[in-house]
Amino acid sequence: MNDQTKILFYNARVIGAQNPIDSGWCLIIDDHFDSVGSGNAPAAVTESATSRIDCQGKSLLPGFIDLHTHGGLGADFVFGNAEEIKSISAFFARHGVTGFLASTYAASKTEISNAIEIIGGVVGNEPGAKILGIHLEGPWLNPLMAGAQSISNIRSATPEEALPYFDSGLIRLVALAPEIIENQWLIAACISRNITLSAGHTAATFAEMQVAVQLGITQVTHCFNAMGTMHHREPGVVGAALSLPELRCELIADNIHVHPAVMDILVKAKTPDGVILVTDSISAVGMPDGVYSLEGQQVTLANGSARLADGILAGSTLTMDAALRNFSAASHLPLEEIWRCSSLNAAQAIHLDDHKGRIAPNYDADLVLLDSNLHVQLTMIAGQICFDAR
Repeated sequence: MNDQTKILFYNARVIGAQNPIDSGWCLIIDDHFDSVGSGNAPAAVTESATSRIDCQGKSLLPGFIDLHTHGGLGADFVFGNAEEIKSISAFFARHGVTGFLASTYAASKTEISNAIEIIGGVVGNEPGAKILGIHLEGPWLNPLMAGAQSISNIRSATPEEALPYFDSGLIRLVALAPEIIENQWLIAACISRNITLSAGHTAATFAEMQVAVQLGITQVTHCFNAMGTMHHREPGVVGAALSLPELRCELIADNIHVHPAVMDILVKAKTPDGVILVTDSISAVGMPDGVYSLEGQQVTLANGSARLADGILAGSTLTMDAALRNFSAASHLPLEEIWRCSSLNAAQAIHLDDHKGRIAPNYDADLVLLDSNLHVQLTMIAGQICFDAR
């Protein structure tokens, strides 16, 4: 007796396979992709399927992966409890996210330690998008580029603080200011543990960024934000991000943090291979306009923009599907070229691209079905349909 679950998606525009398929199919067995093809599925495949889904010409993509999100639905990953984190997971799935890094911010050692423990307790029990690990955005930043981060909680890296975090086995991405000499030991410590390093909330010069890349920095945190501006005689972090091929660029494509014309410049400089769409969403995402909290600071949400009392942007209320829509409009590039910015590039950045970020045999069956306007119709995670709006 064969009790495998076999789901056939057919009549689909398959994007994220080895080559784009205008009209094709894919078969999922249990939690992984088994086979993908163009035209009609072979009769044997169709007959073996336990269920069949007609995509009606819509686009199948690898599920979105968000490397930089702080929360949603009124809670964040530093202070949220397990049930709140599970609710956020389900909310993300409704927006096409199949995996994410729960991101912290500059907080006390006790607060970060507690957050790691609570997040770790949810891993494996998510009702929607899976927690792929933790992104520490801080506290090892430059206070001159704090943005909405709490300056009082920004500090230099010490082994006594950092190594216990790493011992959790959950940390996959660390953002730091590489120009601060006391932080530089951390780069090698992360690389030895397969943890990705990103330059974030940094006032580094171009020369300092060149050194950082040599040390092992491979990413920049929310490119253009909290890193000064590019000058023609001092390119700074932005100039390094645009010109150094080793660096991938996170992009908050909400049309608030970065102007659409600058998004276009970024993708022209980096090509779609070098751009990672992120939300940098905070607790206010999915919530009505009002007043929310970020590490004890009052954040006002109005018209999609979240700001501190002094007007500084405090993360976003962006979702990954909206990010892809905005980026598509700004870049004027077809989905066949930019799909990777919402999935594969992120998977590569955190070393999961051997089983995530593609529609290919033996890859995890994480996918999103989008209509012609790039709105989410269905989200599948590990072979399970977690959201269906058809």
